Amino acid sequence: MKTIVFYMLTVLILLSSKICAQDLSTSVANLKKANTEKEYIAIRNGLERLCMQSPGEWLPNYYIAYADVQLSFRTPSKENKLKYLSDADTYLKKLTDISGTDASEVYTLKGYRLYSLIALDPQTNGPKYFGEVTLNYQTALKFNPDNPRAIMLLAMFNNDMAKFMHRTYDDFEAQISKATELFARANSLPNYPSWGKEWLDSRLSAK
Repeated sequence: MKTIVFYMLTVLILLSSKICAQDLSTSVANLKKANTEKEYIAIRNGLERLCMQSPGEWLPNYYIAYADVQLSFRTPSKENKLKYLSDADTYLKKLTDISGTDASEVYTLKGYRLYSLIALDPQTNGPKYFGEVTLNYQTALKFNPDNPRAIMLLAMFNNDMAKFMHRTYDDFEAQISKATELFARANSLPNYPSWGKEWLDSRLSAK
């Protein structure tokens, strides 16, 4: 009898894991296509349900934080922008306690979140977060020197800062080329972070 119960529990756990993986795949695919605030909110709601079903999985939490950062760029309300970025910070902090989390991807997203705060209020937040943005991207690259998102975002940030200072960032094109090459052979595991490549594709097609 105990053997049968154990078998049934094992089957239920495996089925649950399979369903969660399928739901996450759908959410990730939808994130890649999303553009409006409404679309991101719908995806985010689904990811929250996945977090409750699989609290030990890092990717649902990661993608909620990613969706929140994207939402901060799409809502016109400053109050909502700050709320989304605060929520993103909450989920990024949760990731430190989840086994198997890719630290390089988390630090990359932390840097991107801080960049979003600078974009929200450059005069106030630029001096406040400039060093921390750079530090997060550099930390991401210490964990994984070939993380194309960290390379790309750091290059873009350095280029933006150079323009603001009326200077040029001479290494920009080399870093963007490196990121493009790395995107072409990046981790292809199911549901693994792959965002960012579309930005470079758009940039190249605009040339």
